[in-house]
Amino acid sequence: MIGIAPTSFNPREGEHRIITAVGSDKKTITLDAPFDYKHFAEIQHYGDDFIDMRAEVGLLSRNVVYRGDPETSGPN
Repeated sequence: MIGIAPTSFNPREGEHRIITAVGSDKKTITLDAPFDYKHFAEIQHYGDDFIDMRAEVGLLSRNVVYRGDPETSGPN
């Protein structure tokens, strides 16, 4: 499952989708349903500056566990 951040001013337009297939080019994915909202993706040019304006996408179907060294970490 992936999470897609909103690109509008409405924070409720974030979405979750399930990846059902990965293309042979390893760059194209197929999702279980179309998006409910438009997600803006473009690089904006402001003078000499470039701002990447694309939605963040996060993998939600894996657990990541951070553990400290038991000898140097506190009990918490």
